[in-house]
Amino acid sequence: MENYQYGNMFESDKYVRQRFAVYQSLLGPYLKKDVKILDIGCYSADILTVLPKFVDYYGIDSDAQALAIAEKRGAKTFNFNFEQGELPIKEPFDIIIMAELLEHLKDPERILIQAVRLLKEGGVVLISLPNECTLYHRIKVLFGKGIDGTGFAPHYHLHFPTIRQHEDFITSHFKIMEKRYWFHLGGGKAEKFLSVLPEAFWRWLVNTRPSLFARGGIYLCQK
Repeated sequence: MENYQYGNMFESDKYVRQRFAVYQSLLGPYLKKDVKILDIGCYSADILTVLPKFVDYYGIDSDAQALAIAEKRGAKTFNFNFEQGELPIKEPFDIIIMAELLEHLKDPERILIQAVRLLKEGGVVLISLPNECTLYHRIKVLFGKGIDGTGFAPHYHLHFPTIRQHEDFITSHFKIMEKRYWFHLGGGKAEKFLSVLPEAFWRWLVNTRPSLFARGGIYLCQK
């Protein structure tokens, strides 16, 4: 728990900032005055750093410490165990966000089905999923390092879908309108070494072969 970046993910990691910039870009056309947003798996509501002040933002998470920070940022929050029962809110929303959440759940489809019910007609869903089947991750597995290096540590990912599996899973409930990919060069020596190549090259590589080089996929969807 001491390694959790409560309320500081946006400031501490430039790749998180790049990912949030994609969220902002995809949601931009729908961010009208008094738009109602439900962030399922909001954590400490870091996404509020890139959303306009006028949005009506609700966040659901199971981490009480993170939710306390989200409330200080102005979020209306609900503490919820994602593995049990129905989401603790019934009203419809213009925008629903599920960012880096579904891979943590035993039964992610159960939450996806509930999100369908909570989305207004004409509303949009933003889903962000990691790709841990990159060339880097495949090499790690080949040498016995494991996908994420955590083994049986709690709170990490339970599912490791490919980019294609992202899309197959999402389109079983939503229509994908737009999709984007993001990248992460790692930290420390690895990032310093890989950063010798220009960012434009990495963006080209990620968009050309996302299954091998994209750190994750971001999908804007409708019913």
